[in-house]
Amino acid sequence: MIKHQFSFYLLWVLLGCLLSVNALSDDGFPGRIQYPSVKILTKEQLYSRLKNDKAVVVDVRSNYEYNTLKILNAVNIPVSSKNFPDKLKQLRASTNKAIVFYCNGRTCYKSYNAGIKAIKYNVKNCFSYDAGVFEWAQSYPDKAELLGKSPVNKEHIITKDKFTKRLLSPEEFEQKVLMDNTLVYDVRDREQRRGGSGLFVFRDKSVDLDNTKKLKRIVAKAIGNDSTLLFYDQKGKQVRWLQYFLEQQGLKKYYFMKGGAGAYYDMLKKQQLNSSL
Repeated sequence: MIKHQFSFYLLWVLLGCLLSVNALSDDGFPGRIQYPSVKILTKEQLYSRLKNDKAVVVDVRSNYEYNTLKILNAVNIPVSSKNFPDKLKQLRASTNKAIVFYCNGRTCYKSYNAGIKAIKYNVKNCFSYDAGVFEWAQSYPDKAELLGKSPVNKEHIITKDKFTKRLLSPEEFEQKVLMDNTLVYDVRDREQRRGGSGLFVFRDKSVDLDNTKKLKRIVAKAIGNDSTLLFYDQKGKQVRWLQYFLEQQGLKKYYFMKGGAGAYYDMLKKQQLNSSL
């Protein structure tokens, strides 16, 4: 009996040690465990390589994100684009320097996905800088660009708390849509809009994030009429970059849907399930 108790105790201790190691081994970078084959550069290592002209930096996010905040002189090749492999091969053919991918930060996996594709298509000497553009801009503002300006004024970098204050739950967002003097805009791309239909029939309109002229007209009219603007995307992530534009234009009354259209559909499913019980 004592022998069995000791064995169980030993197994429990070993399991606890393993869990502790796994919890700490990512060092704040969970993607490193999931993508062990991708070679990593730290922020300091990337800075050193760029200083010595030994690296080309590739922003693998969307063009809209790239044009908002980026590492200075970075090349934009969205990892989601169909021609990513071809563009990457062309870049490799033009330089022998290390190619370094980056995206938004420690929980953004686009730079890892780019690294996996580089391995798949046999593009050598590629790395992921996985601390992301926000940490880079905070540490090296003179090596970053915000809305076309460099060096970056760190006070103009929107914090997570400032973004969170503009988020409404799908339920709160839906209630606000019905209020007077409120306008709602769907900023998803055409494919995500499923044929052009929005979430709120006869209430919302669509606008592309890349359509700066139209966005400026919308914001200017809202300011003039003291209207509140509501925006939603697919997953609640793209609107974080829209916030830079809205703040730059001086808009005060605006909100985003937390989790985007995906969260709204989940809310409707739960409501239907509860009504059927």
